[in-house]
Amino acid sequence: MKQTPFDWAGGLIADAVTAEVARTRAGGVILASPPGPATDLLRRWLGTATRVCVPDAGAVSDVAGALAASGAPAGQVERQAWRAVAEAWGAAEGLLTVGTTNKTELLLDPAPLPARILPLGDVWASVLLAHLGVASLPPVLAHATAEEVADAERALQDYLERGVDPDVAFGRMGEVGRSLHSSLDAAETRRRGLLVPKLTPWTVGCDLAR
Repeated sequence: MKQTPFDWAGGLIADAVTAEVARTRAGGVILASPPGPATDLLRRWLGTATRVCVPDAGAVSDVAGALAASGAPAGQVERQAWRAVAEAWGAAEGLLTVGTTNKTELLLDPAPLPARILPLGDVWASVLLAHLGVASLPPVLAHATAEEVADAERALQDYLERGVDPDVAFGRMGEVGRSLHSSLDAAETRRRGLLVPKLTPWTVGCDLAR
């Protein structure tokens, strides 16, 4: 069977994460993001190469209740609960925590990340939309169509990969472009010290071995 570019990316991602597991002598990985098509994809890609664990849903529910009672932002409770349980289990079992944040989210969403290792961190949301029919999007693109998501990513590529002046790259999108540029700047500090398998010419964070 002919391998598609998407399958090719999955192989590179699995190789990179497996290499990090071996380097750190971890017992595998644990997913620190809530269930969904992206976590299913990672389980399929990584599952043949290393041990992949998922936090106990009951434990996550208990932590989410405690977070909500303590006044945590409602929109972040589920994410924080999954991350907390994954980190605790990972520490106890010697597992690396990984998240499903995609490249578009990583560049534009200032919310806390689920983990430092992001296997999908160099995969654009539009690619996941095309292959999975759904993808997590940053707030600035929350109501965007698939075409608008692709337009936003082209602007990001022009600016980050091709060195196009930001006023040109984002300016042609009007107010939406200005919001994109502001979101990119707002999310900058959280992109430091990440491990992201390299798939494109410009990869966020510190690349894992390719």
